[in-house]
Amino acid sequence: MKKLLVALVALTTVSAFAGNSMVRLDGCFDGTCDTLDFDMASDDADAKSESQTIAFNYAMAFAGNYGAGLTFAQSTETTDGDVMTVGDKSQTVGVSFYWNKDGSWSDSCFAALHYNMTSNDDTEATTDSGNKNTDIVLEYGHRFKIGSVMGLDWNWAPSVSYTMGTKVYNDDSKDDLKSTSLSLNVANVAVSF
Repeated sequence: MKKLLVALVALTTVSAFAGNSMVRLDGCFDGTCDTLDFDMASDDADAKSESQTIAFNYAMAFAGNYGAGLTFAQSTETTDGDVMTVGDKSQTVGVSFYWNKDGSWSDSCFAALHYNMTSNDDTEATTDSGNKNTDIVLEYGHRFKIGSVMGLDWNWAPSVSYTMGTKVYNDDSKDDLKSTSLSLNVANVAVSF
C-alpha cells in the first residue's frame, strides 16, 4: 500500500509540474542510487532485519537558463523492529540551484550548487549519535543525451564536484568535524521531461 501511495504522489507531482523538469539518478549505476529510491526489504528472516529507503530528487527550470530542485531522503534499518546502531536512521533535506548553458536539461553544460542537511536520530545514549551533517556541493558537468523513451529524455551526466562538509556532534564535548572532497562522478544519469 505504501508503494502505491508513493507512486501516486510521484505521478501527481510529475504531471502537475510537466514542462522542463529533471530527475537526477546519481549513483544508480554504481550501486548506491540514493537520490531516487523506494525500497522496503527484509534482509534476514531469522533476525527480522528490515530496511526502508524513500528518496526523491526533482528539479524544474525557470527564467531561461536557471533551475531549482528539491531533495528528500529518509532511510531506516531495524532489527526486530528496533533501530540498533548509529546512522541506521537518517533524514536528508536539500535544495539545488542550476545554471544550464543552453537553457535545457538535455545535452547541455551545467553548473550547480547543492545544499544538503542530514540528521541522524539518537539510538544509543553512549555513542556519538544524533549528529547533523551539512554539505555544500559545487558541481560542474555536461549532460549528453542518450535517447528518448515515451517522452522522457535520458542523459548521461558526468561531472566533477567539490564538497565542503560539516558534521556537528550531539555530544557538546566534541569539536565539529569539517571536511572537503573533490570527486569525479561518472555514473550519473538524469531524466528530463
